[in-house]
Amino acid sequence: MVGLLSMLFGLAACGGGSSKKGTKPEPDPVASPTCVGKAIPVGASCMTFQDGEAIVYEPDGENKGIALLLHGAPGHPSKVWDIFDGKALADKESLVTVAASGSGGTWGWTSLNDGRESSELDVKYLKEFIADLKARYSVTSERVYILGYSAGGFMGYKLACQIPEELTAIISLAGQFRGSFENCSTSTPVSIHHFHSPADSDVPMIGRAVGEIKSVEETLAHWRNINGCDEAFDDESVGGVTPTSSLTKTRTWKECVKSVRFSDMNNVPHEADYLGEALYDIYKSSL
Repeated sequence: MVGLLSMLFGLAACGGGSSKKGTKPEPDPVASPTCVGKAIPVGASCMTFQDGEAIVYEPDGENKGIALLLHGAPGHPSKVWDIFDGKALADKESLVTVAASGSGGTWGWTSLNDGRESSELDVKYLKEFIADLKARYSVTSERVYILGYSAGGFMGYKLACQIPEELTAIISLAGQFRGSFENCSTSTPVSIHHFHSPADSDVPMIGRAVGEIKSVEETLAHWRNINGCDEAFDDESVGGVTPTSSLTKTRTWKECVKSVRFSDMNNVPHEADYLGEALYDIYKSSL
Protein backbone atom coordinates (compact mmCIF):
# COMPACT_ATOMS: atom_id res chain seq x y z
CA MET A 1 0.00 0.00 0.00
CA VAL A 2 2.80 2.33 0.96
CA GLY A 3 4.56 1.52 -2.32
CA LEU A 4 1.41 2.31 -4.34
CA LEU A 5 0.97 5.73 -2.66
CA SER A 6 4.60 6.59 -3.27
CA MET A 7 4.18 5.76 -6.98
CA LEU A 8 1.09 7.99 -7.28
CA PHE A 9 2.79 10.92 -5.56
CA GLY A 10 5.78 10.50 -7.85
CA LEU A 11 3.64 10.65 -10.98
CA ALA A 12 1.89 13.79 -9.74
CA ALA A 13 5.17 15.50 -8.97
CA CYS A 14 6.54 15.02 -12.49
CA GLY A 15 3.27 15.97 -14.21
CA GLY A 16 2.46 12.49 -15.33
CA GLY A 17 -0.99 12.71 -13.78
CA SER A 18 -2.08 15.75 -15.87
CA SER A 19 -3.38 15.82 -19.46
CA LYS A 20 -2.82 19.60 -19.85
CA LYS A 21 -0.39 20.46 -22.65
CA GLY A 22 2.14 23.27 -22.50
CA THR A 23 1.17 26.66 -24.07
CA LYS A 24 2.99 27.39 -27.32
CA PRO A 25 4.73 30.77 -27.13
CA GLU A 26 3.28 33.49 -29.38
CA PRO A 27 5.61 34.65 -32.18
CA ASP A 28 6.93 38.18 -31.97
CA PRO A 29 4.76 40.58 -34.00
CA VAL A 30 6.23 41.57 -37.36
CA ALA A 31 7.04 45.26 -37.38
CA SER A 32 5.31 47.33 -40.07
CA PRO A 33 7.72 48.81 -42.61
CA THR A 34 8.47 52.48 -42.05
CA CYS A 35 9.87 55.41 -44.00
CA VAL A 36 11.38 58.43 -42.28
CA GLY A 37 10.22 56.88 -39.02
CA LYS A 38 6.53 56.45 -39.90
CA ALA A 39 4.42 53.75 -41.53
CA ILE A 40 4.65 53.66 -45.32
CA PRO A 41 1.37 54.58 -47.10
CA VAL A 42 -0.51 51.66 -48.64
CA GLY A 43 0.89 50.67 -52.02
CA ALA A 44 4.02 52.79 -51.70
CA SER A 45 7.59 51.87 -50.78
CA CYS A 46 10.60 53.56 -49.21
CA MET A 47 13.71 54.52 -51.13
CA THR A 48 17.04 55.97 -50.02
CA PHE A 49 18.93 58.67 -51.84
CA GLN A 50 22.17 60.01 -50.44
CA ASP A 51 21.45 60.37 -46.70
CA GLY A 52 17.67 60.73 -46.93
CA GLU A 53 14.62 58.52 -47.23
CA ALA A 54 11.58 59.18 -49.41
CA ILE A 55 8.17 57.63 -50.02
CA VAL A 56 7.81 56.48 -53.63
CA TYR A 57 5.10 54.95 -55.81
CA GLU A 58 5.63 53.76 -59.38
CA PRO A 59 2.47 53.41 -61.49
CA ASP A 60 1.85 50.56 -63.91
CA GLY A 61 2.99 51.05 -67.47
CA GLU A 62 5.12 53.83 -68.89
CA ASN A 63 6.57 56.39 -66.49
CA LYS A 64 5.68 59.68 -68.15
CA GLY A 65 7.16 62.04 -65.59
CA ILE A 66 7.88 62.77 -61.93
CA ALA A 67 5.77 64.38 -59.21
CA LEU A 68 7.86 65.52 -56.25
CA LEU A 69 5.85 66.23 -53.09
CA LEU A 70 7.42 68.59 -50.54
CA HIS A 71 6.24 68.61 -46.91
CA GLY A 72 5.60 71.51 -44.53
CA ALA A 73 7.41 72.42 -41.29
CA PRO A 74 7.08 70.78 -38.94
CA GLY A 75 5.97 68.11 -41.33
CA HIS A 76 6.55 64.66 -42.73
CA PRO A 77 6.52 63.13 -46.21
CA SER A 78 3.50 60.99 -45.27
CA LYS A 79 1.45 64.10 -44.49
CA VAL A 80 2.00 65.79 -47.85
CA TRP A 81 1.47 62.37 -49.48
CA ASP A 82 -2.00 62.26 -47.92
CA ILE A 83 -2.82 65.88 -48.78
CA PHE A 84 -2.17 65.37 -52.50
CA ASP A 85 -3.09 61.64 -52.52
CA GLY A 86 0.23 60.57 -54.00
CA LYS A 87 -0.91 57.16 -55.26
CA ALA A 88 -3.98 58.52 -57.08
CA LEU A 89 -1.92 61.30 -58.66
CA ALA A 90 0.64 58.74 -59.88
CA ASP A 91 -1.98 56.45 -61.39
CA LYS A 92 -3.99 59.22 -63.06
CA GLU A 93 -1.01 60.96 -64.66
CA SER A 94 1.42 58.00 -65.04
CA LEU A 95 3.95 59.79 -62.82
CA VAL A 96 6.55 58.35 -60.48
CA THR A 97 5.40 60.12 -57.33
CA VAL A 98 7.86 60.80 -54.52
CA ALA A 99 7.50 62.50 -51.13
CA ALA A 100 10.99 63.65 -50.18
CA SER A 101 12.49 64.85 -46.88
CA GLY A 102 13.91 68.30 -46.34
CA SER A 103 17.09 69.11 -44.47
CA GLY A 104 15.05 69.91 -41.38
CA GLY A 105 15.24 72.83 -39.00
CA THR A 106 12.59 75.44 -38.29
CA TRP A 107 11.71 75.92 -41.96
CA GLY A 108 11.89 72.28 -43.05
CA TRP A 109 13.79 73.25 -46.21
CA THR A 110 16.47 75.82 -47.04
CA SER A 111 13.87 77.85 -48.92
CA LEU A 112 14.99 81.43 -48.25
CA ASN A 113 16.18 83.30 -51.36
CA ASP A 114 19.07 85.25 -49.84
CA GLY A 115 21.92 84.55 -52.28
CA ARG A 116 23.97 82.59 -49.74
CA GLU A 117 25.65 79.34 -50.70
CA SER A 118 24.48 77.76 -47.42
CA SER A 119 20.88 78.36 -48.53
CA GLU A 120 21.32 76.18 -51.62
CA LEU A 121 21.56 72.89 -49.72
CA ASP A 122 18.11 71.54 -50.65
CA VAL A 123 18.22 72.93 -54.20
CA LYS A 124 21.36 70.89 -54.84
CA TYR A 125 19.87 67.81 -53.17
CA LEU A 126 16.59 67.93 -55.09
CA LYS A 127 18.26 68.65 -58.43
CA GLU A 128 20.43 65.56 -58.00
CA PHE A 129 17.44 63.57 -56.74
CA ILE A 130 15.39 64.43 -59.85
CA ALA A 131 18.26 63.27 -62.08
CA ASP A 132 18.51 60.02 -60.12
CA LEU A 133 14.76 59.39 -60.34
CA LYS A 134 14.74 59.89 -64.13
CA ALA A 135 17.51 57.33 -64.53
CA ARG A 136 16.29 54.88 -61.91
CA TYR A 137 12.71 54.72 -63.19
CA SER A 138 13.40 55.22 -66.92
CA VAL A 139 11.21 58.32 -67.12
CA THR A 140 10.37 58.90 -70.77
CA SER A 141 9.73 62.66 -70.73
CA GLU A 142 11.02 65.87 -69.17
CA ARG A 143 7.82 66.38 -67.17
CA VAL A 144 8.69 67.23 -63.56
CA TYR A 145 6.09 68.66 -61.18
CA ILE A 146 6.66 70.12 -57.71
CA LEU A 147 3.68 69.94 -55.34
CA GLY A 148 4.43 71.66 -52.05
CA TYR A 149 2.41 72.34 -48.93
CA SER A 150 3.29 75.31 -46.68
CA ALA A 151 7.11 75.21 -46.28
CA GLY A 152 7.11 72.82 -49.23
CA GLY A 153 5.44 75.56 -51.24
CA PHE A 154 8.18 77.99 -50.18
CA MET A 155 10.71 75.47 -51.45
CA GLY A 156 8.79 74.98 -54.69
CA TYR A 157 9.14 78.68 -55.51
CA LYS A 158 12.84 78.58 -54.72
CA LEU A 159 13.25 75.69 -57.15
CA ALA A 160 11.38 77.73 -59.76
CA CYS A 161 13.99 80.45 -59.23
CA GLN A 162 17.07 78.24 -59.18
CA ILE A 163 16.37 75.31 -61.53
CA PRO A 164 13.40 76.37 -63.72
CA GLU A 165 14.81 74.51 -66.73
CA GLU A 166 14.37 71.25 -64.76
CA LEU A 167 10.69 71.86 -63.97
CA THR A 168 7.34 71.80 -65.76
CA ALA A 169 5.06 73.26 -63.09
CA ILE A 170 4.83 74.30 -59.45
CA ILE A 171 1.66 73.54 -57.47
CA SER A 172 1.88 75.44 -54.19
CA LEU A 173 -0.66 75.01 -51.39
CA ALA A 174 -0.49 77.74 -48.73
CA GLY A 175 3.18 78.62 -49.28
CA GLN A 176 4.52 81.57 -51.24
CA PHE A 177 7.95 83.09 -52.07
CA ARG A 178 10.50 83.78 -49.30
CA GLY A 179 13.34 86.26 -49.42
CA SER A 180 14.34 88.83 -52.02
CA PHE A 181 13.20 88.81 -55.64
CA GLU A 182 16.66 90.20 -56.47
CA ASN A 183 17.90 86.68 -55.74
CA CYS A 184 15.40 85.24 -58.23
CA SER A 185 16.50 86.85 -61.46
CA THR A 186 15.56 83.96 -63.74
CA SER A 187 13.79 84.69 -67.03
CA THR A 188 12.87 81.04 -67.64
CA PRO A 189 9.10 80.55 -67.32
CA VAL A 190 7.55 77.75 -65.25
CA SER A 191 3.82 77.05 -64.92
CA ILE A 192 2.54 78.22 -61.52
CA HIS A 193 -0.66 77.24 -59.73
CA HIS A 194 -1.04 78.70 -56.25
CA PHE A 195 -3.74 77.70 -53.74
CA HIS A 196 -4.43 79.88 -50.70
CA SER A 197 -7.23 81.06 -48.44
CA PRO A 198 -7.96 84.38 -46.72
CA ALA A 199 -8.77 82.24 -43.64
CA ASP A 200 -5.12 81.12 -43.38
CA SER A 201 -3.68 82.87 -40.33
CA ASP A 202 -0.49 80.78 -40.06
CA VAL A 203 0.84 81.76 -43.50
CA PRO A 204 -1.24 84.83 -44.35
CA MET A 205 -1.94 85.76 -47.95
CA ILE A 206 -0.60 89.26 -47.20
CA GLY A 207 2.76 87.77 -46.27
CA ARG A 208 4.73 88.06 -43.04
CA ALA A 209 7.90 89.80 -41.92
CA VAL A 210 8.98 86.78 -39.86
CA GLY A 211 10.58 84.44 -42.37
CA GLU A 212 10.59 87.13 -45.09
CA ILE A 213 7.43 85.69 -46.64
CA LYS A 214 6.16 87.72 -49.59
CA SER A 215 2.45 88.19 -50.19
CA VAL A 216 0.58 85.98 -52.63
CA GLU A 217 -0.03 89.06 -54.81
CA GLU A 218 3.71 89.87 -54.97
CA THR A 219 4.61 86.23 -55.60
CA LEU A 220 2.22 85.82 -58.50
CA ALA A 221 3.08 89.23 -59.98
CA HIS A 222 6.74 88.15 -60.11
CA TRP A 223 5.89 85.02 -62.12
CA ARG A 224 3.32 86.75 -64.30
CA ASN A 225 6.16 89.04 -65.35
CA ILE A 226 8.55 86.12 -65.99
CA ASN A 227 5.86 84.21 -67.90
CA GLY A 228 4.86 87.22 -69.99
CA CYS A 229 1.21 87.23 -68.89
CA ASP A 230 -1.35 89.82 -69.89
CA GLU A 231 -3.21 91.86 -67.26
CA ALA A 232 -6.47 90.22 -68.34
CA PHE A 233 -7.69 87.02 -66.71
CA ASP A 234 -10.57 84.56 -66.56
CA ASP A 235 -12.29 83.44 -63.35
CA GLU A 236 -13.93 80.08 -62.71
CA SER A 237 -15.76 78.94 -59.58
CA VAL A 238 -15.89 75.31 -58.46
CA GLY A 239 -16.49 73.39 -55.23
CA GLY A 240 -14.44 73.33 -52.05
CA VAL A 241 -11.24 71.43 -51.32
CA THR A 242 -12.10 70.46 -47.73
CA PRO A 243 -15.28 69.02 -46.16
CA THR A 244 -16.10 72.44 -44.66
CA SER A 245 -15.30 74.58 -47.71
CA SER A 246 -17.90 75.05 -50.43
CA LEU A 247 -16.19 77.29 -52.96
CA THR A 248 -12.89 77.70 -54.80
CA LYS A 249 -12.44 80.51 -57.32
CA THR A 250 -9.60 80.04 -59.81
CA ARG A 251 -8.10 82.96 -61.71
CA THR A 252 -6.14 82.23 -64.91
CA TRP A 253 -4.13 85.01 -66.51
CA LYS A 254 -4.17 85.31 -70.28
CA GLU A 255 -1.44 85.21 -72.94
CA CYS A 256 1.16 83.61 -70.65
CA VAL A 257 4.10 81.71 -72.13
CA LYS A 258 3.54 79.26 -69.25
CA SER A 259 0.30 79.38 -67.26
CA VAL A 260 -0.14 81.30 -64.01
CA ARG A 261 -3.20 80.44 -61.91
CA PHE A 262 -4.46 81.33 -58.44
CA SER A 263 -7.12 79.30 -56.61
CA ASP A 264 -8.75 81.26 -53.78
CA MET A 265 -10.09 78.69 -51.30
CA ASN A 266 -13.05 79.84 -49.25
CA ASN A 267 -12.97 79.16 -45.48
CA VAL A 268 -9.86 76.95 -45.36
CA PRO A 269 -7.47 77.29 -42.39
CA HIS A 270 -3.80 76.44 -42.83
CA GLU A 271 -4.13 73.06 -41.16
CA ALA A 272 -7.14 71.46 -42.82
CA ASP A 273 -8.57 68.14 -43.96
CA TYR A 274 -7.66 68.68 -47.62
CA LEU A 275 -9.35 66.49 -50.22
CA GLY A 276 -6.73 65.20 -52.64
CA GLU A 277 -9.19 64.45 -55.44
CA ALA A 278 -10.80 67.90 -55.20
CA LEU A 279 -7.39 69.57 -55.35
CA TYR A 280 -6.41 67.44 -58.34
CA ASP A 281 -9.57 68.33 -60.26
CA ILE A 282 -8.52 71.98 -60.00
CA TYR A 283 -4.76 71.84 -60.60
CA LYS A 284 -4.77 69.09 -63.28
CA SER A 285 -5.11 71.75 -65.98
CA SER A 286 -1.64 72.97 -64.93
CA LEU A 287 0.02 69.58 -65.41
